[in-house]
Amino acid sequence: MNPKSALHAGNSAAEPAGSVSGMRHQSDAAARATSGAPVDEITPGNRIRIVIARFVGAGFIAFLLVSVSEIAEGTRILAWWWTPIAMVSVFVPGIALFVVTIVAPSWITAAATCAAVGIPLAAALWLVAWNGDVLVGAVRGSWLSAFAGLAGLCAALVWRPLVTLAVQFVATTSVAAIDQLGLFGPEASPSAIGYAAIWAFGITALLAGAVIMALRTGDVLDATTELVEHAAVDTAVAQARERERAWFDALIHDRVLTTLLAATRPDTDRRLPADARSALDALDLAAKDTDPAGRVTAAQLVDTLSTIVDETRSDHAVSVSSYIDVNASMYPMAVQSALGGAMAEALRNSVQHAGAHAERAVAVDLRQNSARVTLTDTGCGFDTASTGTGRLGIEISIVRRMAALDGGTSEIDSRLGEGTVVALEWSRIP
Repeated sequence: MNPKSALHAGNSAAEPAGSVSGMRHQSDAAARATSGAPVDEITPGNRIRIVIARFVGAGFIAFLLVSVSEIAEGTRILAWWWTPIAMVSVFVPGIALFVVTIVAPSWITAAATCAAVGIPLAAALWLVAWNGDVLVGAVRGSWLSAFAGLAGLCAALVWRPLVTLAVQFVATTSVAAIDQLGLFGPEASPSAIGYAAIWAFGITALLAGAVIMALRTGDVLDATTELVEHAAVDTAVAQARERERAWFDALIHDRVLTTLLAATRPDTDRRLPADARSALDALDLAAKDTDPAGRVTAAQLVDTLSTIVDETRSDHAVSVSSYIDVNASMYPMAVQSALGGAMAEALRNSVQHAGAHAERAVAVDLRQNSARVTLTDTGCGFDTASTGTGRLGIEISIVRRMAALDGGTSEIDSRLGEGTVVALEWSRIP
């Protein structure tokens, strides 16, 4: 089989599968799947909202416990139906607000809405139920006056600041009005009612404003977090695309161009058909939908590297030794790809340039958080300072490939007449 035609046919067959485009889509999807936050995650802003709602709900429970005597005394000047209706409209939503923060935070809005409306509703019904009498003894006002400000805090959990302050104003002024009527009856002066209303609103508005600012801070924090996450996703996508581009560039050089160059030589090597088939297999593998986030075991990594050595060494003997630490477990698929590709290029260069009598050895050292592959030959060596950026085999297939791997490094030590040592290493980034 003519290797030129074989490679041409292989490229044509792989092209419809969209190998380059397919890998790019896979990289984008992998980056977004890795960087994206869990769908059900509670954001910092929601966490602040839950804490505030729980605090407000606990306030309703506390005021219920301390207002029992005032509730009983207030029934003397009101119709019998007002007290049960008021307690239901005020305390049931308030207690429910506390409960839902624990069992069902999604119901906070409904509970807070009912609680915010319940207090001014109870105050409005008080005017209908009042019999004109006044409170006497130790009771110094309606039991609603003790926690009228909670209406604004509940409103802050649901509505915008202006609506919240409006609800706060209606609740506090209406409760202040019935407070004065309950104490002084028809003799309550409008000025006294107005003063009490302004005082009640002014004091409670400070706390409502603090809650509004806290919730606003949570919203800003959520927006900032979302921006940072989107930026991280975009960065991950760009890095994934760059890694795939570098990987494909190395594939074209290592397999395709190397085989085509060999086919142009007059002394064609008998291994050329096998090299052409290997290049086609690599292109087919690139077109397949593989898992970019996959993992391999230490044993699988050693087997893969050994297979690459067997495929690349030609007729030259290469000894392979490996050490697997007892704590070594799983390695990212990207580590296997980078180490295998860079090692194959280094071994290929050694076979072609080190000399027929050079001895070659590959040592694989796998630890818990690192992997190291060292290729040593006793060949003629070369001057590393003279390689320059034009030597694609070293620059792209070894140096850049390892540099593109997170935690990857490469080191090439060679001297004329003294052989070459290529060290490839990956360390897990904490």
